[in-house]
Amino acid sequence: MTNELDENLQRFFLNITCFILLFILYASLLPFNITSTPIDVSPSGFLSALQMSSVTAEQGDWIGHVIFNALVTFVACLYCGLRREGRQWIIMLGGIFVFGLIVEYFQMFVGSRGTSLADIYANAAGILIGYFFWLIFGKFTTDAVRYYYQYETLPLNFVRKLYLAFVIAIILFPFDFYITPLQIEVAFATKGLPLFENEGSEGIGAISLLAAAMLTFPLGILYKLSSNANKRRSSRSRRILIKFALLFLVLEVLQFFELSGQSSVLSLVCKYIGFLFGFMFGRFFDLKFLLEFAIKYRILLYVGLPVFIWLALRIKGLTFALPSSMSASMDVIAQTSFLPFVYYIEVGSGEALLSFLLNFVIFLPLGALLALRNIADEDFSPSSFTRILAYGAIIALLFEVLVLIWGLKRPDVTNIFVSSFATGLGYYFVMMCLNSISKQLPEAEIQAS
Repeated sequence: MTNELDENLQRFFLNITCFILLFILYASLLPFNITSTPIDVSPSGFLSALQMSSVTAEQGDWIGHVIFNALVTFVACLYCGLRREGRQWIIMLGGIFVFGLIVEYFQMFVGSRGTSLADIYANAAGILIGYFFWLIFGKFTTDAVRYYYQYETLPLNFVRKLYLAFVIAIILFPFDFYITPLQIEVAFATKGLPLFENEGSEGIGAISLLAAAMLTFPLGILYKLSSNANKRRSSRSRRILIKFALLFLVLEVLQFFELSGQSSVLSLVCKYIGFLFGFMFGRFFDLKFLLEFAIKYRILLYVGLPVFIWLALRIKGLTFALPSSMSASMDVIAQTSFLPFVYYIEVGSGEALLSFLLNFVIFLPLGALLALRNIADEDFSPSSFTRILAYGAIIALLFEVLVLIWGLKRPDVTNIFVSSFATGLGYYFVMMCLNSISKQLPEAEIQAS
């Protein structure tokens, strides 16, 4: 059984690795306008182009290289860790680096793109970071995936730490930190002292503060639930509250050293208040009761669904005016970038956080409704994650088209990716709750580093 399970996990991690590599190739070769080029595209010409290229990069360019190379390296290391073959490590890690070189070479044939030595440095840094993260979280992640394969659910210990990692990543996105002493001096000269409100749009600032509190509210619930399972609840609860007060302080200071970061005392307070309210709410949180209530009265959710969708479309920019002309819509489409996360990097951390959260707020409930429908039909086996992602992507694409036609808002491919992922999370969260309640599962032997 163990060997068969490990073989399934190996195929899973290898498939994910291949998918990420294909995604990197897709993003790197946009806009796919392959042209004949007068420059020398031989191997020696490629090396010459690298030597003449700058080692500096635009904001967000090197960030994307680091993030995606770190991600693909982490998953590839999960695969290699299960294979336990020394040569497999050399093949996978060396292959990822060579893949990055090949992509840089291909970019010489794409109009408006080019090769850069800075990108290769960023690729190498991403590989090192991905391997470092595997050393810390590799066993934890493998054990959690193995547990899910066996029981079709995840232990609370993993869910809360996964969501904590998600919160940290969203708060610090796009990770554009100052990296030289001179830049740090400029930061203090131009941004003032840490933890004091920066100048900016009051409307966006207020909504971003609310979004930060919404982000940390579920985190408080998850950690309260884990605290309730501990016999020494009182002392553990105090330690958790102190721990997160310090953690949010550290995150706020780190945001100060981001190029697009918006650190402030008020932001720190809102994050902690969101966590504190979630922690208090978790005291009254009965998972079984809420799930049974939602299934019994699901008709109320279905009746309210049109109103929910209408509000979601209004938030995304739908005006319900007469349809825009085709030429006006095409003008907006012409301004659209099909490179994921470009919008998030353009607008900075505050507005990126808001946009990201809005997609989750809209599509998590839709995924949960899909799960409730299956449960009501006595279909208790989870659908494939690919199928749920497809549902989310189709709905998100319809939303983007409607907002384009009736609001002339620029479509964003990132919204489709994020929304489909959120749909899957909402669906599987409800299904995992059902499995946790209906099955007597063993204690999870999953220890976080």
